Amino acid sequence: MDSVKPVMRDLLKRVETMKAQQKTSSLESQRKEKTEFFPKSYYSELEAHEGCPKCDYTGTINTFRWVEKEGYTDKHGAPMKVQVAQVEPCSCLLDRQLTKYTANSSFNYEQKQHTFKNADIDAKNAQHFAMVTKFVDNIEAHQEKGTWLYIFGDETRIKGNQSAYGTGKTYLMDCIANALAERRIPGLYVTEETLFGDIRSTYSRNSEESETEVLSRYYNVPVLMIDDLFTASYSEWAEGKLYSILNERMDKNKITIITSNYATERIHLRLPLNGRKIASRIIGQAQRIEMIGPDRREKKARDRFQLETGNEL
Repeated sequence: MDSVKPVMRDLLKRVETMKAQQKTSSLESQRKEKTEFFPKSYYSELEAHEGCPKCDYTGTINTFRWVEKEGYTDKHGAPMKVQVAQVEPCSCLLDRQLTKYTANSSFNYEQKQHTFKNADIDAKNAQHFAMVTKFVDNIEAHQEKGTWLYIFGDETRIKGNQSAYGTGKTYLMDCIANALAERRIPGLYVTEETLFGDIRSTYSRNSEESETEVLSRYYNVPVLMIDDLFTASYSEWAEGKLYSILNERMDKNKITIITSNYATERIHLRLPLNGRKIASRIIGQAQRIEMIGPDRREKKARDRFQLETGNEL
């Protein structure tokens, strides 16, 4: 019996070590999930600042709780509680996210006036604004599900005296970005040109970020807004990068909001390699809002001309 005791002690010690390793692994996995869209260079910047007393600038706080788990029982068969590791975001994390990822940070003065409160709503666009306002009001639920928005107007679908252009798609996107900024929800607003430019810039020797870091940002930012998608001159490289970003965001349940002049059934005409796969993901993830109607840019130009000259165009 005495010879068995050291063996049992060694076995128990190994079990406790394995449990500690599993707990550490779980915490690290959760911490990474909460913070992974920050580039490494951003953390190096933070190290130069005074640490948050609550989390020591990790951005997360580790907590443990006891829960009953199926399959865990004592020797009498009674349910037995086990300790579960959980990572909660620290309050400082949101502040740090917003210093880099405020959806309207690139807006000029005029764009920042594009809000749901200031919008010129009429019979032609009331339904569109109602749908998007409801989406933003329930943004937390959509963050859980990873819901997308696809706001489009396709010239092949117009009837009569209508237009697929100048109907307010970008204006509506601006309203969303301003609302996210007001509600302190981290997001990125980019054009397709900016998105591809960010990736290409990493190929320069002087780049401060790697391609992996830039892609990670686009994969993981809580809300990604892409204006006027499917207008670029696509190469196999561009198609592959766009598919990678959208696919990762779908897998990670991240909100993606897109404006485009292509109905989903025509995307493959612009992207012959990955268009059908991208369209399938949009159909599966997105609330689609079709905006066809009067060209508001044209009306704005006529009104301005009449105001300035007293004549009608």
